[in-house]
Amino acid sequence: MKAFVAAVLVALLLPVTAGATPDARPRKLTPIVAKQRTTGKQTDPKRIGANARVAFNHAGELRPMKDSVMGRRAEPLTAEEEAAAQIQKLLRSPLLRRGVTGLYVADAKSGQPLFAVNADDPLNPASNVKLISTATALDLLGADFRYPTRILGPAPQNGVVKGDLYLLGSYDPTLSIADMHELADTLAAQGITAVEGNIVVGADPTRDGIYRAIVPIDIVAGEPGQPPTVTTPMGFDLVQLKVTATTSKKPHRARLTYKTELTQTPEGQPRIVLSIGGAIGKDAHLEYPLWTRQRTATAAYTLVSALRARAIGFTGELEVKELGDFVGDSISRGYLPVELARHESDTVGNIVTRINKWSINWLADRLVMTAAGLAKHQPPSMDLALGEMYAWLDRHPHLDKKNVVVDTGSGLSYRTQITPTDLVSIVRSAGGFTGDADPDTAKAWLHSLAVAGTDGTLQHRFRNTGLSGHIVGKTGSLSTVIALTGVLEVDPSRPLVFSLVTNSDAPLVKKMVRRAHEQVIAEVARYLEKTSSKLSPPVTPISPAAAITPPTDLPDEPEESTTDKALDAETANHD
Repeated sequence: MKAFVAAVLVALLLPVTAGATPDARPRKLTPIVAKQRTTGKQTDPKRIGANARVAFNHAGELRPMKDSVMGRRAEPLTAEEEAAAQIQKLLRSPLLRRGVTGLYVADAKSGQPLFAVNADDPLNPASNVKLISTATALDLLGADFRYPTRILGPAPQNGVVKGDLYLLGSYDPTLSIADMHELADTLAAQGITAVEGNIVVGADPTRDGIYRAIVPIDIVAGEPGQPPTVTTPMGFDLVQLKVTATTSKKPHRARLTYKTELTQTPEGQPRIVLSIGGAIGKDAHLEYPLWTRQRTATAAYTLVSALRARAIGFTGELEVKELGDFVGDSISRGYLPVELARHESDTVGNIVTRINKWSINWLADRLVMTAAGLAKHQPPSMDLALGEMYAWLDRHPHLDKKNVVVDTGSGLSYRTQITPTDLVSIVRSAGGFTGDADPDTAKAWLHSLAVAGTDGTLQHRFRNTGLSGHIVGKTGSLSTVIALTGVLEVDPSRPLVFSLVTNSDAPLVKKMVRRAHEQVIAEVARYLEKTSSKLSPPVTPISPAAAITPPTDLPDEPEESTTDKALDAETANHD
């Protein structure tokens, strides 16, 4: 019997190839010190803009500019020298004078350096870390992988399921309430009219559940002095309401208070008690999003609600049981569970596009954690994710973990340390320029980046530089960090990869620093235009990127936070 149950479990679970997991402990954080490449002397990062005038040679190394820069040389400056002079002027400007700015520009195909300043300084690139985590997830799962969520149970007899239903997930980071209704639709389409059993889930809090569990609570004002009408989704038993709020005589904005408490029924079933107080304006109607960490319970009770909404009879409750026990109990009752319904997530390629274009922190962390967990056949964790990220860095851009510090998949950390040179290596490898990545995976990753002047966190940038559609990249932002890493394509035969990172000890004026970054990249583009015979048309977002609907609740330039709340499941979207 045990052998038979084991065979059934193997058939139910997903086969995923596991990868190596190196030690993920980051090295000790050290102060950032800018290095002046002409002399090797260390300079105060706050005075990086006051460095001696420098230009760049073809090898990308800084060298002193001749006095002729001031007009005392007979022969004209080369295109490289002109670009270097303009870039250095921008780096010395008030926009970038505070803190330290690292720049590295190289030929995407050959890796030949073109421009570099402070390129080997370990800097914090904030959300540029998502370049690593999304490349790792694609490498582990593939661009076409979809997270399945299935309902298992006995085959229906005359429209009746006589037994329990097992809601079996796969840690889908995008599973939603709407997906539970899709599963219910599938059951109804089979002619199922009743379920004589419980909804069973595993003990893991996220495998079978809705990771970002948000229950919509509808609130409609009553008559003045009377309580509002508050309702949960039809048949949703998980939430119990206590309403002490009243309706105001004036149509002012609602001043309601919300308090939640987790409790249990006498039978041990979970319940969330939502208390609503305060006042609501006359004729007001609003929806309150109830966030909950009861992820599997939310999924199970939402499924029950969806069944009832489709006139499928259900009188059971939530039950927690491991899959092996469920299969064994089913066999002892004379039947083998079959798949009754299935929902599949969007492809990992499209999920990566959502992450990189709109810089969604919680989804970046959750994607790489689940990818690592599936690869290692273990519950997802950040330790596993970091191990796989370091392993990807070692396998592909061949970066030693001793020289890189990452401790999240999102970049929402002040401990991150990566040099601009290494960021360029990461883009070249993940984007398929070095030839060591799977072509389909590289294509999916490259197309996931935001397009300047077109979409994502770059949709409103570079519009005044003539570079709209000529840059794909990933932004990064913390209070003391502004970063941009990506690909510049002006000459189709000569795409360039660049990384531009500014760090400071004090909060940066983001708009000013971003404007300066755009001016620096514009100078690189002008250099390309002067030295190229063929110019490239603007980049057009390629499917699936073009099909991604932008989030409706994002500000133009969202900022990152490192509060505990932001690091949890309810993390907002950031650039």
